[in-house]
Amino acid sequence: MKLIRKIQSIKPTYQKHGIDGLIYAVLKNLKLNSKFISIIEKKKYYLEKKIIKITNKTILSGIYKSTRLTCESHWGGFDTSSKLLGFYEKQVQEKILELKNKFHLEYFINFGASDGYHALGLLKNNIFKYAYVFEINDKSRTIINDNSKINNLSEKIKILGKANFEDFKKNLNSEKLKKTLFLIDIEGEEFKILNKINLPIFKNSILVVENHDFLSNKEDVEKFFNLMKKHFNLEILNNGSRNPNEIAEIKYFDDDEKWLLVSENRKQTMNWLIFIPKN
Repeated sequence: MKLIRKIQSIKPTYQKHGIDGLIYAVLKNLKLNSKFISIIEKKKYYLEKKIIKITNKTILSGIYKSTRLTCESHWGGFDTSSKLLGFYEKQVQEKILELKNKFHLEYFINFGASDGYHALGLLKNNIFKYAYVFEINDKSRTIINDNSKINNLSEKIKILGKANFEDFKKNLNSEKLKKTLFLIDIEGEEFKILNKINLPIFKNSILVVENHDFLSNKEDVEKFFNLMKKHFNLEILNNGSRNPNEIAEIKYFDDDEKWLLVSENRKQTMNWLIFIPKN
């Protein structure tokens, strides 16, 4: 029975990644130090090393150009190449800049800041005056701190733990919150934290929220949308196009390699919810 369950558990890996993926999965289960679950992951790993060397850990293009990264992460998601080329969540970068200019925003708050990519890219390029970043993972907070130091931005960023609204009562008054953009990427918790109790704090701010409705229960999602639609106009932001052929530094990489370099390693197509206060 145990053997049957084991075979059933590896069947999806075989269907998705073929025999190579199956071999990598078995090696991983046997704790034989396999870092990968497929040939594609292995290829991306070695391409990433090349890009780190080519870029000298500095973003090459786009809105966040010239921002430096330590290229450390706690999740190992193979998205470093996309970040260093300037393509990571490119549509989000462009939307943030558009909203900042349209509504004359000054402050940036990031729930689920990861390595600080968005906050530091925006600060480095003088798009926002100051950023507050919330990140629940201890190692990630250390990485944000290290990234802020190498960009000489420590004085412009405050690094905090688990996402919450209590800290804003100490740091941002209602007038400042009107000039604030929230970027929220907290794996489904957005449907719980953006609630009626916290509404007085965020109701006058612009919100950009990654939609993880597939990770949340239907009731939480329904309550969330009912509340938000009363106070905000909603726009859906879908994944945009990206063209690796624009980057001269990877001109001599073949097509397959170029497209792997700009992959964000997502398991499905994602979208973002843009909430703009009705008042």
